[in-house]
Amino acid sequence: MIKIFITISMTILFYLIFLLRPLFDYYSYKELKLQKQNKSLDRTLGFDHIYVINLDYRMDRRKRLDDIASYLGLDFKYFPAISKDDVQTLNRYGSADMNPSAKACYLSHYYIYKLMVAENYNSALILEDDADFELNITDIMTDIHRDLPASWEVLYVGHCFESVGEQVGKSSSVHRLYKSVSPMCLHAYAISYSAVHKLIELLDPVIPRGSVDYSLKVLIDEGKISSYSVHPQPIVQWKATDNPSDITNSIPLSFSLLNSTSRFLGYKQ
Repeated sequence: MIKIFITISMTILFYLIFLLRPLFDYYSYKELKLQKQNKSLDRTLGFDHIYVINLDYRMDRRKRLDDIASYLGLDFKYFPAISKDDVQTLNRYGSADMNPSAKACYLSHYYIYKLMVAENYNSALILEDDADFELNITDIMTDIHRDLPASWEVLYVGHCFESVGEQVGKSSSVHRLYKSVSPMCLHAYAISYSAVHKLIELLDPVIPRGSVDYSLKVLIDEGKISSYSVHPQPIVQWKATDNPSDITNSIPLSFSLLNSTSRFLGYKQ
C-alpha cells in the first residue's frame, strides 16, 4: 500500500509540475523583463530618454559628459543645437528683440519637444551640455520618483532663482520634491507626454514671450503647466574658466553640489 501511495503521489506531482511549468516560466519571464526594464530606467534616471543639447563644435563639453555618462552608467542622446550663426534658421523664427544666442537656445529646446513626440517617448530628461551631477544622482532620482505625482508635467532637476515651495511627499532625504515657484534656467528638466504637447501648442517660436526658460516659467505661473522642483538641485551648471557660455550676455551663475561628479573625475574649475 505504501509503495502504491508513493507511486500515485509521484505521478500526481509530476503532472502538476508539467501543467504548472508554463505558469512558472511566464512569471520568471515577467520578473526578468521587469528587472531589465528597471535597469534600463536607471540608465535614464527613471525617464524614457535623456536628450543633451550640444553644439557640434563644443567637443570639450561632450567629452566631459561622455566621461560622466560612462562613470554613472547613464545613456545620453546628443541633440545638435541650433547655432547662433545659423542665420537662415534664426531668420524664420523669433523676435527681433531677442539676440541670436537666445533665439538659438529657444529653438533647440523647441525642436527637442517636436523630436520627443516624433520618437513617441512618454517622458524625457532634457539637459544642456554644461550639466554636472551629484555622484549619487541615480539614488536621488529613485527617491524623487517615489514622491512625484502621476499627473506631473514638468520636473526641474536643476534650476536657478527659485524659492522653495510646498514639499510634496514625506521624504527625509537631503534632496526633496517641492512644488515649483517661478523656476528659471533649463539646464536639467524633465517633461511628460502631456506637457510636451502643451509646450508645442503654447510656446510660439515666431513671436516668443521671451527666452525659452522665461516663457516656460510664465506658463507655470499661469497654472497651465503642472511643475515640480528638486531642492537642493542635484544637477547644476558646471562653470570653469575654460568653459565659457555660448549665450551672449548670459549671467554667470555658480551653484555647488555636495559631491560633484565632474570634480570626482578630475575636472577643474
